[in-house]
Amino acid sequence: MLYWGILFAIFAIGEIIIPGLVSIWLALAALIMVVLSPFIDSIQIQLAIFCILSLIFIIFFRKIFKRYMKVKDKLDVERVKIVKLTAQEGGKYVYDARFKGGIWTAVSNVKLNEGDIADIGRFEGNKIIIGEK
Repeated sequence: MLYWGILFAIFAIGEIIIPGLVSIWLALAALIMVVLSPFIDSIQIQLAIFCILSLIFIIFFRKIFKRYMKVKDKLDVERVKIVKLTAQEGGKYVYDARFKGGIWTAVSNVKLNEGDIADIGRFEGNKIIIGEK
């Protein structure tokens, strides 16, 4: 019973340090084993129950909770300030744009003027692709 309590603490602390929604399910299975282990003498059976519980928790609950705890993959709408038009290539306009204190290359399908503020659509390498409105 003591070792299941120690494993519970290790997994719980591991989930706090590196959140990934895996260690928490192992911690929950170890906590259940703390309660069950006094009634089961065989360590092999305890380990089998722990493994089965862990797999059940990881397979069924991780997907459910991950949806609710999902970090935004998208950028909040960030903007750049157009400094100047540098080129026009195949219907695309290439600009020098100010973003986070630096000058970046920005590409757009629409013509913009100096001083315009444009929304960032995405990044391609070191270029900013300006989103269309």
